[in-house]
Amino acid sequence: MNVNEVAKQFTGQSGLSYGIDTAIKALRPGAKFEMSAGGGTFNFPKWSDPNGKPPPTKDQIMAEFERQKAVAEYYQYAYDRCHHYPDGFEQLDMLWHAVNDGLCEGLKESEWFKKIDEVKKKYPKSTGEPPPSEPAED
Repeated sequence: MNVNEVAKQFTGQSGLSYGIDTAIKALRPGAKFEMSAGGGTFNFPKWSDPNGKPPPTKDQIMAEFERQKAVAEYYQYAYDRCHHYPDGFEQLDMLWHAVNDGLCEGLKESEWFKKIDEVKKKYPKSTGEPPPSEPAED
């Protein structure tokens, strides 16, 4: 699963934003609600769930929030890299010049490889297993 597919599971968009609202939306897909928070509680003055489920509990919301936060932190390297790689056209041009200049056998010495390698080293890929990409069942 790529980073954007993971992100869309709990944000519905590209990017790894997370919050109380995205936690509730992940726990109760399609629910319409208004929420207020105060005194350590979440209140839902308006709640409508297409599956008839009640609002999630504070513990469920906070567990999902922490899961989403862990997913965002695990995949942050990919977003950091995206903003530092040369754009696709520039990368292809670097690669073309490397091939044209006969650097195929020594591709690791090309400008393209060095730039990509620099970004990969600056923003290393997360290690270990990623956090679960699905919300916990309730």
